[in-house]
Amino acid sequence: MNLTAISTLLIENKIFANPRRIALLNAIHQTGSISKGAKLAGISYKAAFDAVKDMNILAGSALVTSEKGGKGGGGAELTRFGLRLVQMYELLNQIQDMGLKALNDESAPLDSLLGVMSRFSLQTSARNQFFGHISSIEHHSLHDRVTITLTDTHNISATITHGSTVKLQLEKNKDVVALIKGPAITVCSEENMIHGKRDRFDNQLLGTITSIQQDMKSTEVTIALNNDITVCALVDNQDLIEENLRVGMSIYALFKSNQVTIATMC
Repeated sequence: MNLTAISTLLIENKIFANPRRIALLNAIHQTGSISKGAKLAGISYKAAFDAVKDMNILAGSALVTSEKGGKGGGGAELTRFGLRLVQMYELLNQIQDMGLKALNDESAPLDSLLGVMSRFSLQTSARNQFFGHISSIEHHSLHDRVTITLTDTHNISATITHGSTVKLQLEKNKDVVALIKGPAITVCSEENMIHGKRDRFDNQLLGTITSIQQDMKSTEVTIALNNDITVCALVDNQDLIEENLRVGMSIYALFKSNQVTIATMC
């Protein structure tokens, strides 16, 4: 289903900005002229002049300033407000595009802008990026322990300073994104978990290895927790041998709570 969305901004139920007017503003910015901008945008000079005049009046401040010179002369430029309107309109289009992508993706959470952004837009250097909500916060003297629920059966614990909890306005049920770098995650087979290795890690996620990629020093192990969530661990090649890692085997992804970074929208 190929859907498109068109943003129209109204002031007192009158059209202020739409794709045609934004295209005109962009053209004026590029050419430095209302007449040349009108030609570039594919509309008449009169239609362009009237549109600019209408937007300036509705906004209560100028979007375009111009020097007199008649139909074939003079110059024009966008004010700071005009430039910001064009930028904001582009931002709206990006948000709409993400929303339309989310509509066609059954696994995308349409009840959360952060959830949609984390799936289609948010880019970080952390290899692992998980969307969830806070299910609990334990306050301690110097730090807080935050539990993030990903699914009914998967949770992540993060240890952060209390100042960070306050700064991010974290509270129960708030949507967040948990970020973990690949080298912070190690792996352990179910058999080896009984030998004490698990005691060193407060995050233990059981999944199935779906891919193994190796170079001269390291091995990247991709672990599926379910159909939608995967974990990527970057381990030493020695671990590949010791754990006898292979695609299809059950494996624990282990990492410490102080290796988890939390991102959210305040």
